[in-house]
Amino acid sequence: MQLEYVRKLLCLDGKKAIVTGGNSGIGKGIALSLASLGADITFVGRHAPSIAEAEAELAALKVKAKGFKVDVSVRAEVDRFFDAYYAENGRNLDILVSNASVEYDKRLLDATEEELEAMCGVNLKGTMLFAQRAAEVMKERLRGCIVIVTSVNGLHPNPPQALYSATKAAQQSMMESLAADLRKYNIRVNTLAPGAVLTNIGLNDQNRHTQARTGPADTPASHVLSRVGLPEDMGDACACLVSDAFRYMTGATVVVDGGIMLRGLS
Repeated sequence: MQLEYVRKLLCLDGKKAIVTGGNSGIGKGIALSLASLGADITFVGRHAPSIAEAEAELAALKVKAKGFKVDVSVRAEVDRFFDAYYAENGRNLDILVSNASVEYDKRLLDATEEELEAMCGVNLKGTMLFAQRAAEVMKERLRGCIVIVTSVNGLHPNPPQALYSATKAAQQSMMESLAADLRKYNIRVNTLAPGAVLTNIGLNDQNRHTQARTGPADTPASHVLSRVGLPEDMGDACACLVSDAFRYMTGATVVVDGGIMLRGLS
């Protein structure tokens, strides 16, 4: 394969990307991977110190990078963010990665209304609000790419994370509806479904496996690749997904889980 062809296929030079939850974990991994391929990054988060840290890491990659403190579940804050974004970038937006998410380790019978409202607010309402605002401009431009970061729990529910699994399954359905609605505008919509990843959320899932290990001390037995995923594993997969390498894919899910979906088959 020609190296120049590969570079051209994956190149994101000049692309404008928004990443929610881009200040830490999977979101920061995605932002760094997109920036490494040339995209300018705007990201949102809720923790000011980590926003500043992520800005500095992204700026080191010699791309435009700016972070905003935004609660994605509050429409007024989302609208203010997009007004600021368009004031600075014009009506230019190529990529939206909706990654912001919250999770509680609770079985359904133990879950509270407050936990349900928090997860629906961020995981579902936040995804909807950002998709709506991003699609406005992408429809004008007749191009764009939206990726919703879900979870393998949305494909195969995990009872100890009952409400989280339910919101991730709802995101899967939301993606399919968006893909159908936006296809005539040449806007691709897909989901990226991680397994356990070394983040604040992923570590909770990892800890549930500490009683049954067959590999190194930090490796859950359920992972075929014998290690837990890293944010950059998800970031590189997402960067490929929004590139021209996947230009004919929409309404689909890319599972990046180290083989965890194969649990029980061996």
